[in-house]
Amino acid sequence: MTKRRVGLLFGGVSGEHEVSISSARAIANALCADENASKYELVPVYIQKN
Repeated sequence: MTKRRVGLLFGGVSGEHEVSISSARAIANALCADENASKYELVPVYIQKN
């Protein structure tokens, strides 16, 4: 089975920077857990504050 590549953008310049990181962590954990690990290739993309 071919894995579907998924880009996960997080961080950014807003005041919600830390919330974005926390949310991305939860999403990454879900995509890499159990049966999802064989379905998805996660490509994390961090956006700095500045």
